[in-house]
Amino acid sequence: MDLSSWLRGNIKKTRKSDSVKRQEEVLGVTDQLIDTVKSFSFHTFKNFPLQDDHGINGGDNSQATSTNIGKDLSEWQERHAMLVLSKVKELSQLRYRLCPGHLKEQQFWRIYFMLVKSYVAESHVRQLDESPN
Repeated sequence: MDLSSWLRGNIKKTRKSDSVKRQEEVLGVTDQLIDTVKSFSFHTFKNFPLQDDHGINGGDNSQATSTNIGKDLSEWQERHAMLVLSKVKELSQLRYRLCPGHLKEQQFWRIYFMLVKSYVAESHVRQLDESPN
């Protein structure tokens, strides 16, 4: 490999890396958020006080998969959820343990976004401001 090929390859990698970082910023997935999410436990979700939910301990018998993430989420929340699940395996494993046996999928994501609200609010608001009407 000559120097120019190596340089072009590194420039492409840098651009791709910058693009990924930008997407993470837009979706509010920061190192601080990741550290916070890693601290969540089974009890964080199980003991979270949800109002107006009937049967919080009842499941809906569907498996927790990436395909049913977006049923009740906005497009931004769905993209955020997919990204954070791919970056934080602990959350993916926790979701698998909780849904559907202890929480419905909708309840899990409602609790998650309430817990991380202060970390993602600014990114979400910024993204909404940038989206076309």
